[in-house]
Amino acid sequence: MLKIGTLLIRTYGLAVVLCLLAFTLPAEATSQTVLTVREAEFRSRWAGPQEDREATPQYFEPNGGLDEPDPEPSPPAQTLATISENMDLLADNFRRRLHFGPLEFSLGLNSGWEYSSQTSTGEASNSAGRTSLFSSPTLAIRYEREIGLWSVAARFASGYTYYYNPDYTAAGQGSQRNPISMTTGIDIGYNSTRLTLSLSASASSGSGYDIITGSNNLQTSASTSLSARYVITESVSAGAAASISYSKTSDAQVATGQTAQPNSNTLNVGASTFADYLVSPKTNLRFILSAGEDLQTLQNGVDGGRRFADSMLMVTYQIAPKFSVDAGGGVGYVTDQDIANPESVGVRPVYNLGISYTPTEKTYFKTSYSFQGTDIRPNFSLVAGWNARAKTRLSLSVYQNQGFSSLSPDQYNVTRGALVTVSQTLIKGISLSLSGGYEQSQYVALSSTENTNATEGPPDYFLTSATVSWRLREWASWQNTMMVTSGQGNSSSNDLQTRFSTSLNLTF
Repeated sequence: MLKIGTLLIRTYGLAVVLCLLAFTLPAEATSQTVLTVREAEFRSRWAGPQEDREATPQYFEPNGGLDEPDPEPSPPAQTLATISENMDLLADNFRRRLHFGPLEFSLGLNSGWEYSSQTSTGEASNSAGRTSLFSSPTLAIRYEREIGLWSVAARFASGYTYYYNPDYTAAGQGSQRNPISMTTGIDIGYNSTRLTLSLSASASSGSGYDIITGSNNLQTSASTSLSARYVITESVSAGAAASISYSKTSDAQVATGQTAQPNSNTLNVGASTFADYLVSPKTNLRFILSAGEDLQTLQNGVDGGRRFADSMLMVTYQIAPKFSVDAGGGVGYVTDQDIANPESVGVRPVYNLGISYTPTEKTYFKTSYSFQGTDIRPNFSLVAGWNARAKTRLSLSVYQNQGFSSLSPDQYNVTRGALVTVSQTLIKGISLSLSGGYEQSQYVALSSTENTNATEGPPDYFLTSATVSWRLREWASWQNTMMVTSGQGNSSSNDLQTRFSTSLNLTF
């Protein structure tokens, strides 16, 4: 970690390339990221809202995002209020007391019973360690305010899950027992006639089952980005951006007799600058210069890094008011640090293609395909959704991304996968959400002579989830969730893992 800090100071002026929209819509670009299968599995036990990101659409969430209460007719006039109406009134009064102008607090409590054949270490569990009662108090804080040309939006959420059975093997051990999760995010913007500034930051910390290591671990991440744009004339503008992100994977819980995975620290830093020329109301040219560095340090002192510099010319064409295409290409140069006999370095072409299409308020489609920065394979992302009816929602995302492996030095982990969710309100207050995901991993050595046979995680992983949620009142719901996933880690057993939970959820 000390070496990571030293390298951060030494390379503070470098950066990972920000996507094209980061200069004009930085908050949106940093929040609307594609949720991966690994993240969905890891965060599936976290309680409360997750305020560090806005994964659109919200996969594996109660109601599949159909969380708007059904409109209820006004009750007929009567002398005495019913018990349920009195409870609604008390809940509404309590909720009002948690609002202080632009500052809004939200409290929650989920209580129920859970069964899981999964364990935190991969070892077999006995029948007494597969079920437990649990309680999860949650807290969320939001702040939104506009002051003149400035806007501020800050979010924080935390949840703590307590399992009453001390032998419940899926709940983790030691410091990971009864996990607490915390997420936060902040967006600050300034928008005048000529100058636009944006600062976005987010952080998260929590434990869960990691499909890469095949066991429970603790993951902490933080990122921030700053961008500025200045309009020089009606046709010419210029800007710059900088970003820093840090992640740490630690405290892996593995089966007895197996070697624990080393702590992994990764850091991405850098900056970009650009110039825009508006050719016509529908066509814009952008020239971008960017540089950056990806760094990794493992617990045993092994470290490595990749540094790049790119130049690219981008064209944005607005085909229709809600249909735009971005395309561009250029040249880049990549070098490796502390990696013997490196591959995937030197001069190479860089490119980017993006399509955004939002024909109606109920339909959206956004995709990108790029090869730039420190990439060794192209990156790809697609998010699409269709709100077919007021009570029906379909969501899809497909992705391929990459980064330093958390298992071994001098190698990249390239992951590709897909997530899909279908949500339907069955009858008033009762909804069904079905989700499925599949992810495949490929490990690519960065050195031609070292680490060519590095230990790998599972080559592929799938999960399915079904949730039936019954909204009893606006502040109370009963939720039942069944999740089936692949076997744990690289074990010879291919037995499916099953988890079922039923809980009463209160939110104020």
